[in-house]
Amino acid sequence: MAALTHLDLSSNQLNGTIPNFIRDMKKLKHLNLASNSFHGVLPFNATFIQRLEVFKVGENSNLCYNRTVLGSKLKLGLAACDKHGLPLSPPPAKDSSADDSSDGDYDDEEENVGEKKKHSSGPSKVVLGFAIGISSIVFLIVFLVLLAKCCK
Repeated sequence: MAALTHLDLSSNQLNGTIPNFIRDMKKLKHLNLASNSFHGVLPFNATFIQRLEVFKVGENSNLCYNRTVLGSKLKLGLAACDKHGLPLSPPPAKDSSADDSSDGDYDDEEENVGEKKKHSSGPSKVVLGFAIGISSIVFLIVFLVLLAKCCK
C-alpha cells in the first residue's frame, strides 16, 4: 500500500473516522473520500494535503478539521471542529463568482462540496423557537401557581 498513488472511496456509505494509516501513504497523489458518512476530526496535516493533487472530503455530515493543525487558509468544504471534535458550523458556501483557481483550493472545481451539505449538525431555528416558547409557557404557569399559593 505504500506505493499507492490514487485512492477513491467516494460514495460508498463508509462511516466512522477516517483511518490514520492513509496519512502514511507517502506516494498518494489523489484522495477522494467524499460523499460518505465519516465523522470526527480529519486526521491529516497541511503538509499531507498540499502534497496531493486531488483531495475531496466534502459531503461527510459530521467530519471537521482541527484549526490548530490546518489553519483556515485551505478550503476543504468542511467546518472547523469544536473542542469535542464536532463541526462548529456548516462549511462556508463556495463563492461561484470568485476565481478560486490560484488561491490554494484543493477541492476539485467540478464539485462544489461546500454547497452540497445535506445535514445540519445542530437543531433548526424552528425547533429552538418551539423549545423556547414551550419553556416560557411552563415557566409562566409555575410562576402563577406559586404566586397564587403565596398570596392566599
